Amino acid sequence: MSPVDWRFDDVLTAEIRRMDRAQRHKVVLFALRRLQAPLTDISMPEEWGVDPAEVEVLLRQGASRLDGETDNSFQQALDWLSQAPLFGLELDPEIAESFQLEALGGWMMASEAVGEMSEGQTDTIIVLTRELADYLDRCLNDTLTVVAGDEDRERYLANVAVPLRAYGLGYFATRNLEVEGQCHEAIVATTDGTELLNSATGRDLLALCDEYSREMVSVLKAFPSD
Repeated sequence: MSPVDWRFDDVLTAEIRRMDRAQRHKVVLFALRRLQAPLTDISMPEEWGVDPAEVEVLLRQGASRLDGETDNSFQQALDWLSQAPLFGLELDPEIAESFQLEALGGWMMASEAVGEMSEGQTDTIIVLTRELADYLDRCLNDTLTVVAGDEDRERYLANVAVPLRAYGLGYFATRNLEVEGQCHEAIVATTDGTELLNSATGRDLLALCDEYSREMVSVLKAFPSD
């Protein structure tokens, strides 16, 4: 049997269709949280001219905006960042740099969707996190570098639940889907999304996204750089 389409699978997107706009904002917040560590824990190239403090402001204001705030501080943070030399360069990014660029792109997509956050806009950002996870798995498969944790990742895949195994994915793509599912389940079960983020469940989910994101970084740092 062929693997299930993990990019646009009805099972994975059905819950998004059940959500209201406020809930979809939370979906995007959790998705971008899973891409956060490459922005905060890996230094960007000096020639990009991106101040780490500006990135911190972007992440903080973006999280507040997706949590229902109504001011324009998120857009101001993006406008500030967009003035960096990065956006005028011709880039040939290394693996970790690709993740940083895609994560920044995810926040830019979120800024355009804030207020509307349609099903399609939400799906686009969710699929971005899935594709980056799959890309990291493919990089792991292709590298000759020994990356710590291989046995743990193989053990996880050997014991993961059958529905997740059906997608035929590697460790990071499978783990991302698992964390994504837990976030979506909690969002659907909570009528007040703000209360979710302020609850023990919400804090646990944010910590889970952070744990996943830091694990990605530990692998990204293992790849040799030019």
